[in-house]
Amino acid sequence: MTSKDLDFGKDIEFSTKKRFGIIALNRIHRSNAFTIDLLRNLKKAIEYCQEEKKIRGVLLTNKGDSFSTGMDLDFIDGSDHKAVKELEGTAAEVCELLFNGKPSICAINGRTMGEGAVFVECCDYRIATRESFFQMPEIYSGIFPGTGCVILFTKIIGINWTKRLLMWVERISAQKALEINFIDEIAENQEDLMKKALDKARFISTKNQTVLNAIKLCANHFLDKSYDKAYELEKQASAWYEHEDKEKFIEHFRNIVRNINS
Repeated sequence: MTSKDLDFGKDIEFSTKKRFGIIALNRIHRSNAFTIDLLRNLKKAIEYCQEEKKIRGVLLTNKGDSFSTGMDLDFIDGSDHKAVKELEGTAAEVCELLFNGKPSICAINGRTMGEGAVFVECCDYRIATRESFFQMPEIYSGIFPGTGCVILFTKIIGINWTKRLLMWVERISAQKALEINFIDEIAENQEDLMKKALDKARFISTKNQTVLNAIKLCANHFLDKSYDKAYELEKQASAWYEHEDKEKFIEHFRNIVRNINS
């Protein structure tokens, strides 16, 4: 896809700044709730950022006063398991792109629920306005919170908080989210939010991209690996400079760490 071909649908506002692709959810009239079309377009936008050499990272944010309320239940019946599976499959692909791709920042303004919260956790740095809150309501509809959500939450916030969010549907404030490592920083308002996010983007865009991507892959995939196995792979990452084609090296290293137990 070239820049001339960019079309991410009416519900996504796309721009570039600080060498980051800025993807803003813009389905304000439905609180940025996800339909299958919105998820497909979100995936398309992230893929463009991953493939475009001039872009060094992804900044995921929102228009309006909700980051996202998750799955739009007016467009999908939670009891329609086939439809839910299709939606979850696309959402899982979005998660994988964020989790394994270029550095990503999430700037959150407002309520963040369901799949919206999962996408937040896939990003490398997460900033939320003070009035934001987070909740996982899937259990009310009898939906298993898939797309790697249980794995991801357990890694980041631990077993107990994962259960409290997914089983007991606890609503957590931005302050509590900061305390349990669900987010990394709090902004006072939306203007402050974007300033903080762009400051992070500016910093990361000026650093060695091969090293950054290698660090991200190691950090995301080595937590449950033995020291010896992880260190052998880390030594490969530290020898990045031996490879003439740095992009090819990162893609090869990405495949190795993703398939470490295959």
